[in-house]
Order: sequence, then structure tokens, then C-alpha cells
Amino acid sequence: MLKSLKTSFLLTLGLLLVLVFPTATWAHSKLETSSPAADAKLTESVKEFSLTFNENIDENLSTLKVKNEKGEEVQLSGTQVSGKTLSAAVDEPLPSGTYTVEWKIVGGDGHPVDGTYSFQVDAPEKEPVLEEEPAPDAAAGTDNASTNGGTASNGEADAGQTDSAADTDQQADNGADTEQQADNGEPKQSEGGNSTVWIVVVVIVVFIAAYFAIKASRKRK
Repeated sequence: MLKSLKTSFLLTLGLLLVLVFPTATWAHSKLETSSPAADAKLTESVKEFSLTFNENIDENLSTLKVKNEKGEEVQLSGTQVSGKTLSAAVDEPLPSGTYTVEWKIVGGDGHPVDGTYSFQVDAPEKEPVLEEEPAPDAAAGTDNASTNGGTASNGEADAGQTDSAADTDQQADNGADTEQQADNGEPKQSEGGNSTVWIVVVVIVVFIAAYFAIKASRKRK
């Protein structure tokens, strides 16, 4: 009887242990998805890291680090927690190589949980774009053409100014000729002609006055 009770107690205890310990293990937070994913081989550089867990995590006690194959830490910015997600941005594009992500969080049960995973980057390096410089001969030809064009333009401008001056002088000469022709076609009365007219008038007036004076003196006699 005692043996049966002892056996039943041990079986019950063992069953409880089997049920309790897995439950305690399952209660801890765990990583569900990540970007970049574990063991991923990327052909383009990474711009952001994002890790999502099975429950909300503490934003003050959760950290994220990324290291290259030399163990040097990659500079991250904007690390933040939003519910179940821990994310951060990369300050500079990651060159080709192997990288390790190290995360540490505190879940809803208050227990810290950490983990790591790796990924590879095999992104082709972009060659710097070189600005094409004009060939020396072409540049010199362009400068010479510009100089010659400027000289030709100046010459044309000077020639235009000379022609304009010549046209102005010619118009002035034509105006002078026109005025001379007008003078020749329409004779003007000279000052001598006016004096002669006045002399004739005075003589007539004097003659008339003398005539009446003589006639008056004769009547008096």
C-alpha cells in the first residue's frame, strides 16, 4: 500500500515537472522575425535593422548592436522599440562582408533574453562618376572661335558705325544743297531795294508839300 502511494506520488511529481518547466521556458520572449534575416546573403547594402519578438519588450532595457567580421561595431542611429519590434537605422551603407547582430531584450515577464545571428553582404561597389573634360584642342578651338567671333562682331559694329556716320554726313550735305537750291529758286528782297522805295516816297511827299506851299503863297498875294 505504501509502495503504491509512493509510486503514485513520484509519477505525479514527475508529470508536474514535465508540465511546469516547458511552460516556464515558453514564457520567455523569443525572436520571431528579423530583417536582415539570419544567414541571409544580400546583394545590396543594408539601410535598417528590424527585429520582431513574440511579445512586447521593454524600450529602456532593450539594445541592438551590429559588428563586422573584424569585431568593429557598426554605427547605428534612431534605435527604438515599438511594441514587439526593435529597430535601428544604419548611418552609412555597409560594405561587403560578414556581420553579426547582437540583441538583448527584456520581455513582459521581466527576464532578460539575448541572442545573436549573422548575415553577409556582397554588394557591388559603385564606381565614382568622372566628369568628362573637353579635349584641349576642342577647348582651344572653342576659345579661338569665340575670340574670332568677338573680333568679327567688333569689326562689323565699327563698320556699321562708320556707315552710319557716312550716311549722316551725306544727309547733312543733301540738306545743305536743298537749302541752296531753295535760296536760288526764291530770290529775297535786299536791304538796298527797301531803301530806294523809302527815298522815292519821301521825294513825292516833299514835292507835294512844296506844291501846296507855293500855291498857298500865291493866294495870299
